[in-house]
Amino acid sequence: MVITVTLNPAIDKTLIVDGFQLGSVNRTMDVRHDIGGKGVNVSKVLKNLGIDSLAIGFLGGVFRKSFESELDKRNINHRFVKIKNDTRTNMKIVDNINKTYTDINEAGPQISKEELNEFIDIYKEVCKEGDIVVLSGGVPRGVSKDIYKVLTGIAKEKGALVIIDAEGELLEEGMKEKPFAIKPNDHELSIMFNEDLKDEKSILEKALLVKDNMKISNILVSMGSRGALYITDKGKYIAGGLKVPVKSTVGAGDSMVAALVYSMVKELDDENTLGFAQACGAATVTLEGTEACSKKQVEELLPKSMELIRRI
Repeated sequence: MVITVTLNPAIDKTLIVDGFQLGSVNRTMDVRHDIGGKGVNVSKVLKNLGIDSLAIGFLGGVFRKSFESELDKRNINHRFVKIKNDTRTNMKIVDNINKTYTDINEAGPQISKEELNEFIDIYKEVCKEGDIVVLSGGVPRGVSKDIYKVLTGIAKEKGALVIIDAEGELLEEGMKEKPFAIKPNDHELSIMFNEDLKDEKSILEKALLVKDNMKISNILVSMGSRGALYITDKGKYIAGGLKVPVKSTVGAGDSMVAALVYSMVKELDDENTLGFAQACGAATVTLEGTEACSKKQVEELLPKSMELIRRI
């Protein structure tokens, strides 16, 4: 089974505001709402790729029922802890004229000790040997920064494989338990080393340092329009960026995590894993809001994605 953990889910409200101006009255061209949070986005893509998952985390307030209803419509299994406070709303402002994509994300609700303990109990119950667990995104207030370390340790004791997609202390703490894979982007890697990594060579060097020092077997680094790189125990691969029309950059990294899970389930080799991940990320940015890419869209981009891969 695949388990996606979203400790700080959100309702993503996307506003299309062409010619967006700070400090002025702006009028929307269109508005859409999507259920979101990084783990939820992974589950949405996995479903479209034909892989079932169990989405778990926290939900509360006025959005809880509509959030779960949308998961039900998508036939995504879920078991969220009901919390006292409200699930957050994130604002995404898309300006198609200036080609800018602005995120305004809320911090999230306060989680009580009792709510956190209830989640841990569910997590321990559902994790089984052979499962793939995705830990992704930030955490709400009341949840400590070592939570991914704790959850990775529990999953490994159960015999599950863990993928972490997070930044800062959350990622660094989680890596101490040596997850099966991590999926930072170039910005998150820069934060880790407190250094602006501007080129492929420096990004590769730092990713290799993480691999060697932390003993992590698989590292997938997304680099936006520049492409992605994938480092495993078997080799190092880099993929050039696919040129596609961009409607929203939100969820591209989550789609790549879903692709990594798909590749593990389907037992793809490293080169095909990177090609599939790159195609998934590119397909997602062509969609509005945080909608999930379809398998057909990914397969249309896959041949070109594979052409852009080289071993390094």
